[in-house]
Amino acid sequence: QPQQQQPTSAAPSPMLPQTGPQQQAPQMQPQQMMAMQHEQMLAMQQGTMPMGMGPMGMQMHPGHMMAMQQQMQPQAPPAAAAQTTSHAPVKSKGVKLKNAPILREGTVKREPKDDDKAADKTNKADAKVEQARSPIPPQSAPSVESRGNRLSLCPDNLQFDRLLMLRIWRSHRNELHTAVQGLHTNLRPGEKVSSQPPPDKRPRPVEPKPKPKPKTSNEPLLKPGENAYRVTEPTKREDELERRVRGLLNKICPDNLRTIVDRLAHIELHTADELEFVIRIIFGKALAEPHYCETYADMVFALRSRYPEFPPEREGEKAQSFTRVLLNTCQEEFESLPTSFEPSDDERKKYSPEDLQLEMKKRKDKILANMKFIGNLFLRQLLAVKVIGQVVHDLVGIKESPPEEHMIECVCELLQAIGHTLDNTKQGEILMSQFSARLLDLQRLSDKDNKKQYSKRIQFQIQGLLDLRQNGWAKKMFKDQPKSKEEVRKEAAAEAKKQAKGGGADVLFAMQIQGARPSYIDASKGPGQGQRQRRVGELVWDQAYVKRICQYFLDDRNGAELAEHWSKPQPNSNQTKQGLEWLLEIGFNDKSKADNIAETVTELLSRRVISWEHLKDALHPSLDGLEDMVIDVPSCLDFFHFLFARLVLKFGRDFNASILSSMGHEGGEFQWSLLVRGIKKCQELGGRDGLRKALDNKELEQLLCKARRCTEGELKAALRESGL
Repeated sequence: QPQQQQPTSAAPSPMLPQTGPQQQAPQMQPQQMMAMQHEQMLAMQQGTMPMGMGPMGMQMHPGHMMAMQQQMQPQAPPAAAAQTTSHAPVKSKGVKLKNAPILREGTVKREPKDDDKAADKTNKADAKVEQARSPIPPQSAPSVESRGNRLSLCPDNLQFDRLLMLRIWRSHRNELHTAVQGLHTNLRPGEKVSSQPPPDKRPRPVEPKPKPKPKTSNEPLLKPGENAYRVTEPTKREDELERRVRGLLNKICPDNLRTIVDRLAHIELHTADELEFVIRIIFGKALAEPHYCETYADMVFALRSRYPEFPPEREGEKAQSFTRVLLNTCQEEFESLPTSFEPSDDERKKYSPEDLQLEMKKRKDKILANMKFIGNLFLRQLLAVKVIGQVVHDLVGIKESPPEEHMIECVCELLQAIGHTLDNTKQGEILMSQFSARLLDLQRLSDKDNKKQYSKRIQFQIQGLLDLRQNGWAKKMFKDQPKSKEEVRKEAAAEAKKQAKGGGADVLFAMQIQGARPSYIDASKGPGQGQRQRRVGELVWDQAYVKRICQYFLDDRNGAELAEHWSKPQPNSNQTKQGLEWLLEIGFNDKSKADNIAETVTELLSRRVISWEHLKDALHPSLDGLEDMVIDVPSCLDFFHFLFARLVLKFGRDFNASILSSMGHEGGEFQWSLLVRGIKKCQELGGRDGLRKALDNKELEQLLCKARRCTEGELKAALRESGL
């Protein structure tokens, strides 16, 4: 049917034949686009719109739709086209300009009439039929085949566009097809309805997979042994006591000793057997850890009055106290000392050579630890001197056969632990001299072939003990001894002062007096004297005190503090002489301390704490036997030269040469060489001024003439010959 021409402002499509110049299709406004999409959706629901014309996705430009319609219909002759387009611009079919009409220039807008509306409906119906017949783009163009009155829109490649299918579904989603009308969904077995949001399916960064661990067998690498420890609840009273006591002893150290003692004292003991059981645990722990032997001795000394006494089992016996049970335990351990330290045949068969050597070492360490523990009990006044004498006699006393080597080692260990304290008492000094003589005889003991009875190790151990006594029991110790934090702080402060003064610090070693009694134990044994000293606060004048204040001076070089410490105990004349003898003994026997002791004596003399008479009386025994002393201690001459030079440099012309009068009245080559070397030491320490101070002293000049047996005129020539 011929289409009615309507005046419109829209330009004709460039796909249509026109008589005039071609014009581009105008762009639709958003309101026009929404109206056209709405009409297309209604047409699709009514079934009048082909499937290739879906909303939104398949929307085409009106000009393109007209071109596809033109391809499907036979071409009209040009004349007819001219007649069709000669009146007014042709409106594009399928386009509805309702809300925003566009007018061509020179046209007048008019109101639509009823005839125009009817024609518009006819044009829309014709446009829908033409669009259904229009071709589809090649990528998704379905094959159009007539099957009766229905059209097949199946594409040639049998693949429908995803966007097209989704839009078709959206347009018919409220309808239910008869093929799936009776179907429904249920939960799978074991599945629960979850109110949580669905998991996030967005891709996440891929994390590196951990390397698979090597497969291991189900069997453990280390199997527990038969005697492995297993946590169990104590079923007996002894098990409970052992667990509590050992738990506290495992934490012991010099710094927390008081806390451990208080906790041990709170353990209630009901019988004498329980007391003995606890003491055996403590005693065994002390022997197993000889490094803390002194700490364990301090602990038993503090516990001696904290535990109750139990009545004896038999009448006439003494009560069972902590101290008595402890001493009985020590005695039993000492009496079980084997006479021979060689392994038996059964032990050789039972153990391998390495295990046998380890077992014998454990036994030997236990025996030596028992001796050390007995010595520490003596230092804390829990054992008497006669007990020590009996122990030493049982070990190395004169018998039919010489003692075994391990017995001599036990004696050396015991005397080293108590030597200084034992030497400071009259009875102990006598015993110590006897012990030293017996050990010296054993050192020189030989068999029938003039071969030494004991090994070199035992001989050196005996000689070491004798040298230790001769050096005043001062021994160079490693700095790994158990100490409290306060002691460590004091030593660190002393080393810092020493380094600040350029003296350097001894990193690995420290001098210590072996066998000294603890400071909290009273050295005097007089009845009531110890209590009086504790009340008044007086100090005890003994060798340990003198050595201690000397060490303080060497650390700080504070002469005023040295004089104050020396005068604080208020020593009398005999005590002052004895104190000087202790210092001179250290100087003559210890070469490393010769100059230090000389400086200490010189400082005491310059502070007038001691007098020249005190020094003369203290030097007399040593100078009288100095020539013989050189044979045993060659380094004793070094101390004399240091002492001589320090006194001359300090006092000059005021040097009292009478302190050297005990060297001999007749003179001799030994005295001359001794004095000449002393003057050379003055020159070495003081230079030309030191030499002048020595030669300007008249008393010294007379002493030199007497030793050289010459006149004053000949003395200068003799000094030049000697290199002065």
